[in-house]
Amino acid sequence: MNRRSFLNYGAVGVAALCSGVVVSLGAVIKFLTPSVFYEPPQAFKIGNPGDFPFGPPTFLVDEKIYVFRDQAKGFAVASAVCTHLGCTVAHFSSDNRFHCPCHGSVFAADGSVQHGPAPRGLEWYEVTQSRNGQLRVDKDKVVPPTYRLMV
Repeated sequence: MNRRSFLNYGAVGVAALCSGVVVSLGAVIKFLTPSVFYEPPQAFKIGNPGDFPFGPPTFLVDEKIYVFRDQAKGFAVASAVCTHLGCTVAHFSSDNRFHCPCHGSVFAADGSVQHGPAPRGLEWYEVTQSRNGQLRVDKDKVVPPTYRLMV
């Protein structure tokens, strides 16, 4: 092997080493950067007060909430997510209670646990009226079951 061929092989080796370091450095940077999963906003508008009838609660599937409207008490919003394993509870007007279809938890009208494996009651969220008159729910603000919005 002469000197010229040795230097050519050496240059190829250095180039391969540099490209390997660059690729490895890129992998390390990707590993150290956090992977962020974006959740839907926790505060959202659900519609005008007239959209919700008096009587049994209205279930909003996408938001997983129940909207209650009472002439004397006003508006209230309860979570439809069971506190046991996150199943969606159903409201039965016949006994005015929430029933979890997964493991049999039963919640009273105020969201408190009456039966089953659920460790705590359903959450109630703050409902306010925005400037344009629509109802706005904020899931980051948990309120007591007695909280109501009078419109």
